[in-house]
Amino acid sequence: MPGPGGRVELRGRDFHHLCRVLRLAAGDTVDAVDPEGGRWRLRLLQVGPASCTAEASAAAPGPAPSTNEPALVLLQCLPKGRKMDLIIRQAVEAGAVRVVPLASDHAVVRPEEGGARLERWRRIAREAREQSGAARPAVIEPPARLDEAIGRERVGTAVFFHEDPAGSSPLHGILAGAEGPFALLVGPEGGLSARETALLEASGFRRAWLGDGVLRTETAALYALAAVRTIVREREAWRPSREG
Repeated sequence: MPGPGGRVELRGRDFHHLCRVLRLAAGDTVDAVDPEGGRWRLRLLQVGPASCTAEASAAAPGPAPSTNEPALVLLQCLPKGRKMDLIIRQAVEAGAVRVVPLASDHAVVRPEEGGARLERWRRIAREAREQSGAARPAVIEPPARLDEAIGRERVGTAVFFHEDPAGSSPLHGILAGAEGPFALLVGPEGGLSARETALLEASGFRRAWLGDGVLRTETAALYALAAVRTIVREREAWRPSREG
């Protein structure tokens, strides 16, 4: 990341984030993560109208990464409008390592339309990683059709979330002893069709329910990621002792 003399010049979105959003000035310091996951401490030396110069030094190592951090993959059926922007931002902040946008029976947006927005989604993912300090970048895949994608993603533990509790299993039961990666599928505003539900179950996806109430698709994605991440990371601590 740093150039000769340990200095780096920042322009564009990096400059805007540091000097316009965070309002940093010469002499201020900030921690940064480069595209390879390296951590740096930046001290701003000079701030201009369209760029800034910083001195970069290796940041002190942070806490050791958790040995039980799950690999989370979000399979998100494409929602209306620009809701996917928020879903990707929150998914990366919640620990997703991959996001696969899906066209489904009830999705309004077709994958060829979503493809035009792929670069924006990847930019949003990079910004979310910078904001959250995630150790590794999240991969945003090109949009695909649900029927074609589920076969490729049926590795490790695969779960789809349904608004009807009938036939669903508790998340704790699904995840107890389950191996990653964890593929989590969330439907669009209109939900998953009966055909898709049957196809997912036949393909080995476990059916889960997120509880009473109707969640927006962008809320359901964050809810599902946070729930699975917490259960997997803490399941050993929550498992009742057999002693006594």
